[in-house]
This record gives sequence, structure tokens and C-alpha cells, in this order.
Amino acid sequence: MSSTPQFKNLVDLCSQSVERFAGNEIFGDRQPDGTWTYITYREFGDLVDQARGGLKSLGVEPGDRVAIIANNRVEWAVTAYATYGVGACIVPMYEKQNAADWGFIVADSGARLLVVANQAIADKGREEFDRVDSLQHIVTLDGSGEGSFAALLQAGKDAPAEPADPDPEDLCGFIYTSGTTGNPKGVRL
Repeated sequence: MSSTPQFKNLVDLCSQSVERFAGNEIFGDRQPDGTWTYITYREFGDLVDQARGGLKSLGVEPGDRVAIIANNRVEWAVTAYATYGVGACIVPMYEKQNAADWGFIVADSGARLLVVANQAIADKGREEFDRVDSLQHIVTLDGSGEGSFAALLQAGKDAPAEPADPDPEDLCGFIYTSGTTGNPKGVRL
């Protein structure tokens, strides 16, 4: 018997990793004073569970697209794995991209939900986002109150959702290249 774990899909990878390494540290955040705080696999799994329930409470379904504009951070990974956990696709973008590219990618992917790092990004892209018919919600990672990631997590605590079991051949995301000419091009993952 092989000691190498076998995973059916990314949802299974996450749940097995959380179970196997529950007490181990997985992600660290650098604090303003230069120190680091870490979360464990168990804590990460709890956040993914809460975010998955929050996504479901916003109507995200299998096959939907969840776009995100944020640099690397714990909430980015939580959003990605929660998205996989509802059978949806993640569509990542960079904070440094221009608003026109964000608008194009959100529209081209048919994103139903957009997660942004902060209100400044939401404001910068507002005109572009308002033109996207498929976009129903914008969630801000920083901050609190309605439309915040904290509220999304609370909604997931209040209405937990069982993880999906996507087929290994299902799409899990789209990566858009900057391209040398024209609009960004989406690559299916």
C-alpha cells in the first residue's frame, strides 16, 4: 500500500490535507510590527467551510465563476478552495491590473461574484463592474459589515454547506494572460 495520499479533486486534496495535518501551520501573515502570525490546517479548513457556506448563501452554484482581485493572502486561498468546494471556478486577477482589464475579465468569464482586496479596488473598477450583466455581488476582503468577507464567513457559519464532489475533469478556474495585443485571453484549468 502506498503512503502517498490519493486525491480525486481539489476539494478532496483540501479535506485530506486538513485532516492529515490539522495541527500544522499552513499560512503566515506578516504583522505591521514585523512579526508573523500563523494559522493551522484546521483553522484554514474551518475558514474554507465558512466561506463555502457564504458562497452558497449568495447563490453561487456548480459551474459559476468567482472572480478575485487580490494579492497573495490567506483569504485568497480560502476563497479559491471554497469556490472549488461549491463546484465553481476561480478567476484570479492582479491588484495592479487596470480597471478595463478587470471589467473585461469579469464579463468574459461570466463571473457571478467578485471578491476584491479592498474598497479602493471596488471603487476603481466600479464603472467597469456596473456594465457586467452576470455580476451579482462584490465582496471586500478588508473591512466589515454588509458585503465584507467577514459577513460572508458569518453567513457560512449560519448556513453551512456540504462540499461538492467535482469530477476531476471539471473546470476549476480560468487564468487570463495579459497578451501582447488585444484583450486578455482566458486559459481553462
